Amino acid sequence: PKLRSSPRRPQAAAMKRPPPPPASPAAAAMALVCVLAVPAMATASAASATTASVSASVSAVEKVMQLLGDMSVKAKAEKNAEAVAFAKFDQFCTDTTASKTKEVAKGAELIEVLTADLAKHESDIKSLMGKIGDLKTTIATSQADLKAAKVQREKDHKTNTAQMEDLAETVDALERAVLTLQKEDYNREASGAVLLQQLSEHSMLPNSARSALAAFLEMSSDGDFLTREGPEAHAYEFQSGGIVELMKKLLTEFTQKRTEAEKDEMNSKHAHQMVAQGLTDVIENAESDAADSTAMLAEKRGMHAKDTGRLHSTKEDYNEDVAYLQGLKVECMERRSLS
Repeated sequence: PKLRSSPRRPQAAAMKRPPPPPASPAAAAMALVCVLAVPAMATASAASATTASVSASVSAVEKVMQLLGDMSVKAKAEKNAEAVAFAKFDQFCTDTTASKTKEVAKGAELIEVLTADLAKHESDIKSLMGKIGDLKTTIATSQADLKAAKVQREKDHKTNTAQMEDLAETVDALERAVLTLQKEDYNREASGAVLLQQLSEHSMLPNSARSALAAFLEMSSDGDFLTREGPEAHAYEFQSGGIVELMKKLLTEFTQKRTEAEKDEMNSKHAHQMVAQGLTDVIENAESDAADSTAMLAEKRGMHAKDTGRLHSTKEDYNEDVAYLQGLKVECMERRSLS
């Protein structure tokens, strides 16, 4: 637990101390006795010649002796009072020195604790500021990545959609071409010829397939092929069967390509969703951490300001206590040397 700084104490000069014991009047009393005794003794010597003067001298001596006794009692009382006053002062020196020494030690310990706390606060503040800066960088980078991912996803979706539409149109054209070529009569309808002509020009078909279709259309465009017999009729029928098999093969291939394209679009969409969700989570977590760190930074700064004030006041009290203790020790040493 941390020590608390003691409340402000009065200045050393304001501390109450017992008054110094009064100076002894013994010397003055003895001097007075001598002054009074000398004339009394002179008077007694002068009066020895007569009986009347002897009686007067005895009375004067008795008065002097009584005065000396009273002064002795008073001197003893004053000396005893002086000893009591010094004992009180000596006890004050002992008690106050002990208590002030403890206060100085506690003040030094509190200064050490507060100094360490301030260093810890400063380290925490620096660390939090660095963390907040890193989090802001993470947020900005993740937001930029998320925006770029969305733009790329839009491009991929547009490309995939166009490819799927082309493949769907090709599959549809191949299906209709196979149905047209599979008709038993060779007198194809004009719409069928147009369909085969368009298919032969389709950019997604291989060059070999387009060439085969073009050759077949050229043969079928001869109007007298129905009157032909023998090898020519069989050649046309053979070529027609080959074209049907080619179209069926292409239909299978393009149907598979369409399926793969649809699957690629789904995978692309799913991958984008995963990336977007991951970046969104990173942004949200970083924003939450940044908010918590910002609140903690404000708290640490408040604690730093508070402990700075406490350290300042504690140092002032400590310096006052040290100065007072030093002065007290000097004064007590001087008074004790005089006792």
